[in-house]
Amino acid sequence: MSDARLPLSKLLQAAGRAFASMRAEGLGLQGALAAAGAKLPPSERGALQAILYDAVRRRALAEAALEALTEHPPKEPVRSILTVALALVFSGTYKDFTLADQTVRALRADPKTARAAGFANAVLRRAMRERSELAAKLEARDDVRYNVPAWWLARVQTAWPENWREVLEPARSRPPMTLRINRRRTDMETYRAKLDEAGMAHRVLGPEALMLEAPVPVESVPGFAEGLVSVQDAGVQLAAHFLPVKPGDRVLDACAAPGGKTAHLLELVDCRMTALEIDPDRARRIEETLSRLGLKAEILTADAAATDLWWDKEPFDAVLLDAPCTASGIVRRQPDVPWNRRPVDIRALAREQARLLKALWPLVKKGGHLLFVTCSIFPEEGPEQVSRFLAETPDAENVPLAPGLDGMMRLIPLARDTSPDGIEPAVHDGFFYALFRKA
Repeated sequence: MSDARLPLSKLLQAAGRAFASMRAEGLGLQGALAAAGAKLPPSERGALQAILYDAVRRRALAEAALEALTEHPPKEPVRSILTVALALVFSGTYKDFTLADQTVRALRADPKTARAAGFANAVLRRAMRERSELAAKLEARDDVRYNVPAWWLARVQTAWPENWREVLEPARSRPPMTLRINRRRTDMETYRAKLDEAGMAHRVLGPEALMLEAPVPVESVPGFAEGLVSVQDAGVQLAAHFLPVKPGDRVLDACAAPGGKTAHLLELVDCRMTALEIDPDRARRIEETLSRLGLKAEILTADAAATDLWWDKEPFDAVLLDAPCTASGIVRRQPDVPWNRRPVDIRALAREQARLLKALWPLVKKGGHLLFVTCSIFPEEGPEQVSRFLAETPDAENVPLAPGLDGMMRLIPLARDTSPDGIEPAVHDGFFYALFRKA
């Protein structure tokens, strides 16, 4: 079998199909990538992923450019292929001649799109000539600058009226690669020496958190395969420090996949851990995570709210609920999130969070704690959820996350040189935390 690389034209066709499915069907980036890449050689899926990420990170700019450069934007599938190509014009990933030539070839290869090849070539050539001026003009629009739909922009502005630009700005850059050391197998000083030996510049962000200055494939991270470290955002790593857990405690991690927070708790404390996940495939990822790190937990596959189906009636000392949410705090990592969500999703997900809180609270023993977490920046999935839960739950009290802290913490995506307060990491995604104790 030949191992020759596919021409860019084939990748553009696949990327166009994926982009079209995201626009028409609301598929997430990973789902669209899996569908479009199914017929590609495994060696080419990385290249397709890179093209799709470029396209999604510049979706608003590419779509605005297509409207600006054409009187009547073409129909599918030409529209999506051309939109992807325009995104690549602005990313500069490929030489202009190569990109124009391969886009034309991609369109000519399909009888349904062949007649649009000349049109697409003219649009791309003009975009290349006017690239700087066009980008500057279009990015004067905030929705284009921050690569979000207009409704999403309006919601962020409402939620964060004083600093909405600060909230959105980090998503314009690549996400950091942050590691978490496994304290059962190494310590910060020893592992930092290992990174120095490998020539990997890094900085410390937290008690177990290290950020690589230059991201690398996970298989290239020293000690990853041996379970010395995991990849986990520094903001997520706060969860294991905020949830009060003592040796021997019975702990539940609801909605646990892929197992990072489960593992972090087990790395820090000898506790009796139950990890719960509704999706069987994602539950298997918890098992794989724990196996690599040399850890063990009871792993159950069930709906966390259907407690009659899985709970043995022994209460938990501590419950971690990282609830399903809009993922609005991790757009830097998942740039497709604003495009796949609908305005009604925020309220719908808030209702699901409330359902889980109500169902899991009876499982907490008296004096025990529940840590509520979302990777969201919207108040419906944070402070408003807490207010509603406290009003409806007389035996719940909101207690400090740690000495000197309040009972709630809203983290917006951040990338600074130093920590704002010594507790919040200098670099992290957006999260919400609230700690409850049963009176």
